[in-house]
Amino acid sequence: MTSKRLAEVDNAIKKSSLFDPQFYVPDSQKSKLHSYEFFPEKIMAGFKTKDFYVIAHESAKLCVDYQMANEFKALIIPARYYTDMVSDYIGKQKEFSIDPFLLEVSKQKIKKSIYVTLPLTVGMLQDEGFKTEILNWVTSYPEIDGIYLLVNFNETSKQLKDYDKLKSYIEFVRALSEAGLKVICGYCSTEGVVLACLDIEAITVGAYENTRGFSIDKFLDDDQIKRGPAPRIYFPKLLNWIRYDTAIEIRDDYPALWQAIYTETQYTEKIFEKGQRPHFTTPGLYKAHFLLKSNLYGNILQNNGVGRVEYTLNLVKEAIELYSAIIEAGVAFFDANCKGEHLPIWNRLLMKMKRDWPQ
Repeated sequence: MTSKRLAEVDNAIKKSSLFDPQFYVPDSQKSKLHSYEFFPEKIMAGFKTKDFYVIAHESAKLCVDYQMANEFKALIIPARYYTDMVSDYIGKQKEFSIDPFLLEVSKQKIKKSIYVTLPLTVGMLQDEGFKTEILNWVTSYPEIDGIYLLVNFNETSKQLKDYDKLKSYIEFVRALSEAGLKVICGYCSTEGVVLACLDIEAITVGAYENTRGFSIDKFLDDDQIKRGPAPRIYFPKLLNWIRYDTAIEIRDDYPALWQAIYTETQYTEKIFEKGQRPHFTTPGLYKAHFLLKSNLYGNILQNNGVGRVEYTLNLVKEAIELYSAIIEAGVAFFDANCKGEHLPIWNRLLMKMKRDWPQ
């Protein structure tokens, strides 16, 4: 979103929202990022790491001023993304943004909640030594209220189906929470249902597929023409996105099965009424998803502690049973991402959480 477009957003919405400055790739050539005066590449007219530290405080001031002027709910301190476990990760982040921003926060005597962006790779989470250093560092700031956590899981599938990766993520989130930090889990996909069991502040989820998982691809200037993804509809009872073509096959050929898996919304009904395959950018696909996911999270959050885990376990088991019925009926799935292969992984993880957590 450009700065101009964001300025047009209703103030009531901004006051209940958070703003991500997106410093992940500080030399990005993306024009939307350049619309913000505080962005590193914009403010330097050509970003160079060794020279940025001289004007890091100016960038921090402009960014803090921007967030305060728009009256966002809390203040987000940005951070740079590193693809590798650099030896001085903490020192680099401190010098690049953390220390300049905290100094500006102190100068302005800001009373809003302060979140520090923490962009990591899954390899960093699975390295015990590195993970411990990060935990010791982020928990050492009394002025920080929470962490905006982003993890690149380096997965090619549309759902996170690696047990060890997801387990390391959940353990890290729990460690942050137990240290008294609020946690915002950013760029979540379907696995947000499992994360909703945790004691966290928020879950963020994008609309399009490339914003339902963290990577820096979207921040790079790429002129290549890419083929758009197939249109999909989110089915909360299956805890998954299903291709529109597959959904239509089930609706037309297996009405009883359709009744068992489909949750009606005004948005999807309007799409079906048109009787034609929607483009993947059709807003109704995503408005339906946000509505259904919000309701799903709300149901989970009505429970406490291990009760959330038990409730989510039942959701997963019911989804697995529905998938069995779909397979038995002989529905022709069009790709692996429709098949619910992530669900047994979630089931195993939730069972572990239920065993390990205090009753």
